[in-house]
Amino acid sequence: MFILKSKETIAKAIERARANRPKVHVKTFGEYEVSGHAGALYTVRCWHDPLGRAVDCTCPAGQFGTPCYHSAAAIAQHTYFAAAISQ
Repeated sequence: MFILKSKETIAKAIERARANRPKVHVKTFGEYEVSGHAGALYTVRCWHDPLGRAVDCTCPAGQFGTPCYHSAAAIAQHTYFAAAISQ
């Protein structure tokens, strides 16, 4: 898990997501299934934590609290849906 404090927190992950173009499947609002480069599927969860916006991914990097490209892709989808809901 990591806390998303700014875009800089996940800048490298965003670059990797743009390069790898993972597929994001919405399980529920805040929970996404994201494809990895070797065909694996990872679950990414996004929620509001008392410390800020929290993100968790089941990939190896995510388990160490490192922002990964799976998280970056899921955050993009989550942000899109959150904006649509608030309108």
